[in-house]
Amino acid sequence: MERKEFLAQLGMGAAFVLTAGCFNSCKKTDTTTPDAVVDFSLDLTAPANAALANNGGYVVSNDVVVAKNNAGAYVAATAICSHQGFKQIALSNNEWACSVHGARFNLAGVGLNENGNKGLKIYNTSLNGTTLRIFS
Repeated sequence: MERKEFLAQLGMGAAFVLTAGCFNSCKKTDTTTPDAVVDFSLDLTAPANAALANNGGYVVSNDVVVAKNNAGAYVAATAICSHQGFKQIALSNNEWACSVHGARFNLAGVGLNENGNKGLKIYNTSLNGTTLRIFS
């Protein structure tokens, strides 16, 4: 039996229930807000943070993407995209990018395309020896 025949036999009500179920299972469920107060530190000697030894490397901690930009400076932004709230922000080609819908932001959080037009929350960083502090 082909899909068209199957749906015809189910009737419109059943088809609606199936479709609504799919849409509900595919919706964004993240409720974290990028406005939360952030204040934590990373030990740059810890193996979990090894990516921060290289320009262009990044880690995600506490819903924050912490990266070392191409100039060797530490930068941080919320991991939560302002476009639709998915936790998919990463450093890519020295800019913040969301892998879900292609939103792009410069390192200061300014949107670079239509999906990034709401901007991105940026956090401060402070290096003291091998401890990197990320804070609001």
